[in-house]
Amino acid sequence: GIVAMGSSSSSSAVDEAQIMVEEKVEYILMKKKLLELKQTKIQRDVQLATSIARARDQVHWLGGFTAAMATTSVLKSAVFRAGHLGISQFPFLAVPTFLAYQYDLAYGSKMERIYKETRHILRNERHWFNEPMALPPYLEEPYRAMQDTHNAQLAALGRKPDKDWARFNPDMTEAEILDHTYPLTRSLASHHYSVLYEDDDDNGAQK
Repeated sequence: GIVAMGSSSSSSAVDEAQIMVEEKVEYILMKKKLLELKQTKIQRDVQLATSIARARDQVHWLGGFTAAMATTSVLKSAVFRAGHLGISQFPFLAVPTFLAYQYDLAYGSKMERIYKETRHILRNERHWFNEPMALPPYLEEPYRAMQDTHNAQLAALGRKPDKDWARFNPDMTEAEILDHTYPLTRSLASHHYSVLYEDDDDNGAQK
């Protein structure tokens, strides 16, 4: 009887140790997955913010080019009485502007300005990619533990804690997403896919 009890106790201890190892391995795998998701989000956010920053730089140059075209046309017509700029004269302004744009990229501070604009977009502006990404609920516990540990390390260094980069509440419904789209998109979606949104509304009402 004593041998049986000892064997049973030993088996129970082994089972508990195995469960602890499995839980630890599962936690490590989830933490690894969270780190991969965080890195993917950072890369995506930087890429999108950089695209916006590049587009803004181009808008500034195109705005300057358009203003130069308009000013030259007005001066040519009003001051020199030579008529407005014609299509044939377009290259005389377009080519120097393009050359100046490329010179700014090759030898100027264009990339530094784009980098600073990118950081401003990521830090201070509200865009969908700046919001926390939606993750499945089973990742919430390891996420909270990892985030708490990370922020505790930052606090020990005298730095501010990081904002949450993930959320676990339900994502927007199709109808809510549609409300934030362009009017033409809403019109086309209502016309071609109205059955889908009606079904979604019915399901929401039943819930």
